[in-house]
Amino acid sequence: MVRNYLKIAFRNLVKRKAYTFINIFGLAIGLACCLLISMYVLNELSYDRFHEKADQIYRIKQTSLNTDETSATTTFKTGPMLEAEYPQLVEHSVRFFNMQQPTHTMLDRETGNSFRESNFYFTDSTFFEVFDGKLIRGNPEQVLDNPLSLVMTEERARVYFGDENPIGKTLSFQGRGSMSLEVTGIMESWPEKSHMKFDMLASFSSVDVLYRRSPEYDESWWWNPVWTYVELKNAGSAGELDDQLEAFADKYYNPNRPEGEEVSLGLQALTDIHLYSNLEQEMNPNNSIFYIYLFSAVAVLILVIACVNFMNLATARSAERGREVGMRKVLGADRRQLFSQFMGESFLMSFLAVVLAVVLVYFTLPIFNDFISKNLAFNIFDNAFLIGGLLFLYFAVGFLAGIYPAFYLSAFNPSVVLKGEADKGSRSVLFRKGLVVFQFSLSVILIISTVLLYMQLQHMQSKKLGFDKEQVVILPMEQNLIAWEFDQFREQAMSDPNVRTVTATSKILGTDDQQTWKIYPATTPDEGEKSSLALHVTYNFLEAYDINLIAGRTFSRYYPTDKKQAILINEEMVKRLGFEEPEDAIGELFYHELSEEEVKTLTVIGVTENFNYTSVKKEIKPLVIRLSEGTRPILQTISNAVVKLGPGGVNEGLKHLEEVWAEVNHIDPFQYSFQDEELDKIYAAEMTLGRVTGVFTLLCILVACLGLFGLASFTASKRTKEIGIRKTLGASLSQILVLLSKEYVQLVLIANIIAWPVVYFLARGWLQDFPYRINLGLNLIGVFAATILLSVIICLVTVSYKSLKAALINPVDSIKQE
Repeated sequence: MVRNYLKIAFRNLVKRKAYTFINIFGLAIGLACCLLISMYVLNELSYDRFHEKADQIYRIKQTSLNTDETSATTTFKTGPMLEAEYPQLVEHSVRFFNMQQPTHTMLDRETGNSFRESNFYFTDSTFFEVFDGKLIRGNPEQVLDNPLSLVMTEERARVYFGDENPIGKTLSFQGRGSMSLEVTGIMESWPEKSHMKFDMLASFSSVDVLYRRSPEYDESWWWNPVWTYVELKNAGSAGELDDQLEAFADKYYNPNRPEGEEVSLGLQALTDIHLYSNLEQEMNPNNSIFYIYLFSAVAVLILVIACVNFMNLATARSAERGREVGMRKVLGADRRQLFSQFMGESFLMSFLAVVLAVVLVYFTLPIFNDFISKNLAFNIFDNAFLIGGLLFLYFAVGFLAGIYPAFYLSAFNPSVVLKGEADKGSRSVLFRKGLVVFQFSLSVILIISTVLLYMQLQHMQSKKLGFDKEQVVILPMEQNLIAWEFDQFREQAMSDPNVRTVTATSKILGTDDQQTWKIYPATTPDEGEKSSLALHVTYNFLEAYDINLIAGRTFSRYYPTDKKQAILINEEMVKRLGFEEPEDAIGELFYHELSEEEVKTLTVIGVTENFNYTSVKKEIKPLVIRLSEGTRPILQTISNAVVKLGPGGVNEGLKHLEEVWAEVNHIDPFQYSFQDEELDKIYAAEMTLGRVTGVFTLLCILVACLGLFGLASFTASKRTKEIGIRKTLGASLSQILVLLSKEYVQLVLIANIIAWPVVYFLARGWLQDFPYRINLGLNLIGVFAATILLSVIICLVTVSYKSLKAALINPVDSIKQE
């Protein structure tokens, strides 16, 4: 019997090629999209799960209760003191410290080769006991035990030493002086699916060598530059340790802070960091669980639309299959047998669609990887989980797509269907219309969501930042020779006509890095906030970034006291001071607490317009701008040289800068980026989201249109005789087209009306997280109007081919066809 069912199913597929193509191709697209998105989602969910003790590892986060800002970093002593205080709970602690510099210069003195390393950290010797880094050479229990020890990846070792054995060789670390690090271990490349990225790890005890002139550098409970992880003795004791952290903060953190300033500590599970953490001072940018939910929803929607296509076309063909059902029932077939036959056809189509989907995924995966900047692999036979997923999709799609048509068709009454009245019931027609409305409602939701996402991204990228980001070159100079010889570098750089001005800053403007210093208005009450965001700059800062000065003056070499006493503030700081006019803030006094005994007095000399110190994902806050001039202040505070180039001379200007760099700094390699490139990195996740949802929305519309095309074909074929009669009675071509199209246009209009409130509530919730967001009111009205026009055009284009073809048939032939 099964063989007979298969034979009939194949005959039906071959007999109705267009119907078969629409169903299988539509299902295949839906399945392929679902597979690609599922691979991405599973990849994101698997971050940091490769560690054997992943469920026992937690990161300590630190929250300032005054500012409500939470940082991913803590003080130096937090990890060791947690081990000492709670030995029954904490097995090990591991700290990471990069001297708050994104890159470091490593020099091979034998060859003279030097490279800027971006994934370099000092870490504790317990690293290999807690994390699953795989050593190729070296003893994991000893490689980081001694000061001046270095573990590096095999890839980086080959860059410096070629094919030679790197163990025992030395590299010179450049920064806050230099020191030679001996290679004691070689490890495999760190897995990509981790929120941490490591190329080089130096022993934490090496930090003592760097700070030998400040031996109490790690005693502070204020400075929090290290990432601290703890391994718990038991996976279930996280709550117990979390309960102890308040007392720990009260014992060590809060007594060392001014009255009114308090800190709390918390735990973050290692496996939650990649998708649930967007704190200050993250090691690397993380993804968001919101985007994972969004991608998952898109995958499900496309698959549902593809299944709805199948159900809709199957029930639409009920008149054709009705006679077959009637004959089978007359010949003795019962409903169970007919139900099995139709479900078998559905599973057969699902199987063919799965095979086609696998082929589509295989060929489109490289393009998808480019879109999402990942390296996903599609190895079916090496991945039992993938095989299980394909089997699940096969059975789920076969069942969901076939269950209703099987119930509907197997229930036909033979006496009715043999008279050709199988499809005359209003319930089946209403059901098909409902499915079309459902399909297009989902499509409209995706279209509008994609447009709003794009608009919000454009809004953030085009928002007036308050500074000029064009032709601005960033040159990292922290702790390198340029910092020592900055005046010489600036003078030589300015000798080229393509260089307009040169300055330097403590951070890249517009990036999420925040620097908080104990600088506050002299009028601040004892219990008030005694810290502010700060930016350290050199002369010509406002000119380089074209930032408007709205009151007072900027830093000037004509005022020698500016180096020690002058500050600029922004408009938000004027508000904090309680003044209505910027001019009123000129001359206000601020205090800079260097220690409990040493407090400097600063004077406001100018007020700038607000500009985005951090990204537009965050609100602009009160800011203090200090001048760093002289070798020592620059070494202590400045991170990047900033060069403003003139338009049209970018290449020549860069060439000149490289020559000047090599002349002043013969150790550190020339490295640069543009200010606008640095800002684009901040929106990488949103840009990926926009690209991916845009592509999948187009595919979703394609699948919905395939179903609409099939229904239009079915309607045109059913009404061929009616069209012939109408043309005989004088109906024009346009009247026939309107007759065949208006029903679908009405359904698409209804779908739009249903989708609008859903989109409104979804968009309103999503935009709440952005301090600078598009105005939903007028924008949404415009998007709704454009979407309804677009969806009607898509509908008309889809159904017009079959409608036009039916309308052009000779009336005589039309009347003969039925």
